[in-house]
Amino acid sequence: MDLLVRAARHADWDPGVAFAARLAGQLRTALTATYVVQGGIPPVWEYDAGVLLAEYAAAIEEQALAARASAPAFEAWAESMGALAPQWLVAQGHVGDVLRYIGNWHDLLVLARDDGDLWGSPAALASIALQVDLPCLVVPPGKEQLGLDCMAVAWNGSVEAIRALHGALPLLRRAKRIVVLSGKRKTLLPALPTPEFSLETWFRRHELAVEFEVLDDEADKGVSIHDAARGARADLLVMGAYGRSRFAERVLGGVTRYMLQQGDLPLLIRH
Repeated sequence: MDLLVRAARHADWDPGVAFAARLAGQLRTALTATYVVQGGIPPVWEYDAGVLLAEYAAAIEEQALAARASAPAFEAWAESMGALAPQWLVAQGHVGDVLRYIGNWHDLLVLARDDGDLWGSPAALASIALQVDLPCLVVPPGKEQLGLDCMAVAWNGSVEAIRALHGALPLLRRAKRIVVLSGKRKTLLPALPTPEFSLETWFRRHELAVEFEVLDDEADKGVSIHDAARGARADLLVMGAYGRSRFAERVLGGVTRYMLQQGDLPLLIRH
């Protein structure tokens, strides 16, 4: 399993990077930390455009060089935490584009929720989760390490829930206890003769023992799912992200939005 984490800074290691390093040590897996230098052309007056743009480009390159210089320190520190073959990458561009590309050779993206970080806000995390084709493990503030005692799975039969479940398999294999929180079932593709995904068969095939807790029809909401996961003493909540349109989630609220804004459990989501 290859872990990827976005580094919010390069002079020291932010909470998301520290969490990812500890997780890599727990799982004895590889870790890549990526620091993204924000690019783009600033607005300038025509008469001094050449000078200002040259200065801006030089400042960007200086920041990139400083970030690249952190590679030996990070790799030595992450290795001391138990991570295998740790790597420090520096890229320039849009954060979502960079993570989507690097994600092509990784299995899980770790993201820290931090309102003091432009790309750590709930809205930014939602944007990244929608853009990358990876399971995303969102770490709430104050959480330093992932517990492996109990993991909860929010289940409604949707494609997003299936993808999240599949992405969480390496973590579920290590859990001492798995609780499936079954909510109102989503209809997949009623017009097509689509083979049905059997949750019970999937768990048996992977030799995972699970417990089932059925939520009532009115409980298919963020607060109810979160409370049920907390009631099960879950260390991690696995769920599909944005089962309906992002616009509908923004206007109506929605489970994903609630979890990203107010949840206090590590959250593994996948769109």
